[in-house]
Amino acid sequence: MNALIIRTCLLGSLLAAASVSAQQAKPPPIAIHSVNVDLPASTASFPPGIGSDVAGKCLICHSAGMVLRQPPLSQDQWKAVINKMRSAYGAPILDTEVEPLAAYFTEVTKQRASQ
Repeated sequence: MNALIIRTCLLGSLLAAASVSAQQAKPPPIAIHSVNVDLPASTASFPPGIGSDVAGKCLICHSAGMVLRQPPLSQDQWKAVINKMRSAYGAPILDTEVEPLAAYFTEVTKQRASQ
């Protein structure tokens, strides 16, 4: 019985010491540094059409060339992409602009793919 009490006390002491030691240990410092990236200038622009004015809002984050090089998607797929940009990234596209923008991107990416 005494041996059991001694083992229990010893185990408790070891756990307490390990806990204190772990709390006192400091994580290694994190190195943070800045990086500059030079992106190529884009000369592409959105072709005229219904929705091209709204497409201009996409230029806040994307070049027109990047958007126009996307594979042709259905209008529903474009709506999903646009709504993801709105909800996840805060794209300033109004509810009333989603449908015309999706229709515009569906048409212009289909045209570019057929060229």
